[in-house]
Amino acid sequence: MSWFSSKSENTAVQNFYPITTYAKGYGSLTDKDTEWTCASNRGFQTETKTWYSVLEDGSLLLMQVIWSYVGVFVIPATAQFTFKHYNPKTKKATWKSVNGSNFKANGHGCKCDQFEVKHEGSANGTETYTITGALDKNVQLNVTLTRPADAPGFKFGEGPDGGFSTFGKSREDGKRDGLVVHRFHPIVHSSGSVILDGQVVDAKGDGMFVHAIQGMRPDSIASRWNFAFFTSGGGKEESKLGAVRAIQMEFETTDAYGPTGPKSGRTKVNIGTVYTTAKSPVPFLAVGQTSVNSSATFTDGVDKASTDISSAKHISPVHDSETGYDAPSGIEFKWSGDRRDGEGRLTATLTVDKLGATQGEGGLIEKVDVLQEIPYVIRKALAAVTGTKPYIYQYHNAATLQVEVDGETIPVHGWLFNEASFVSE
Repeated sequence: MSWFSSKSENTAVQNFYPITTYAKGYGSLTDKDTEWTCASNRGFQTETKTWYSVLEDGSLLLMQVIWSYVGVFVIPATAQFTFKHYNPKTKKATWKSVNGSNFKANGHGCKCDQFEVKHEGSANGTETYTITGALDKNVQLNVTLTRPADAPGFKFGEGPDGGFSTFGKSREDGKRDGLVVHRFHPIVHSSGSVILDGQVVDAKGDGMFVHAIQGMRPDSIASRWNFAFFTSGGGKEESKLGAVRAIQMEFETTDAYGPTGPKSGRTKVNIGTVYTTAKSPVPFLAVGQTSVNSSATFTDGVDKASTDISSAKHISPVHDSETGYDAPSGIEFKWSGDRRDGEGRLTATLTVDKLGATQGEGGLIEKVDVLQEIPYVIRKALAAVTGTKPYIYQYHNAATLQVEVDGETIPVHGWLFNEASFVSE
């Protein structure tokens, strides 16, 4: 499907298949799941590998490789590396973004003139990614991120179709309009160093990794996104649950796709997981929730009797004249479902009462003007064709995850990095 194509026909036929309706629970990862695909024969494609880590002083480290193809054979694919370091005490953010020349993907790793990502290990054991690069004279990286063998990766739903939400009347590869898929390593440990303006930053921390593919033009896939990465550590005292991660990834469709076709209701697809090293198995909880803002329903799904809760709620949104969107003044994330050990339910709630509207306040790192961050040729093409101006609000705050398990509520102190993304109205 070319990204110049029009949206699906206006007929009352289902043209969206959310993974949270057609699969359930934890899905184990294979080695193939997290390999680069770099598919240049399927229209507009955006593929990312992103590593997050909260360092021992509470600082945030973010590293992302982005591969993009606009679906036009005369325009080559592009690669980009984005780096961010944010210190919540000084409120100083260091950001760099560089285009990768002579980019080559090799299995799980990749290499270009500006940076390299080396991968070792397998999905059945320990895995490491080592990221090196000199992004400019002020930012140099030598960081290793390790997933322990006893903390396996995660996708929603088992099998080769696990994790896939598809767009179009057919779910079949080659016939669908597009797809979204996410695969996670919720527990990784970072080590190594970052040099910022001549100063060495110890990269020891608690992190996560996500491999994502958006197989369609971004403004056709979603109007909104929410992302949450909570981790214990970062200088906070450990709870009786050991190391804890709580992750959510949510997107809301546009009016073009829904349970019975266009304008049948925007759909939220939310995938969540909670990992705790003091409980077995790891991961301990894997939940997904489908929500439609109309009376329309999806057919033949497996979630009709699901009691899963995986939700992100914006609190008291306020119009932001700078971006044109209604930004949250606070946010609440909730996870609830049957434990994987079969011994009852787990519920976890995380609330940040005050999110900032001004950079440096309420944990607001930045309002990212997305079109300014992507390669020039893609930026100009998207702006001309879609007319959208997407923004990502990025926040980093000390936070407490309240975990209800085994008849008690356990507070887990740590850090929350979250994003509220607005693609279109």
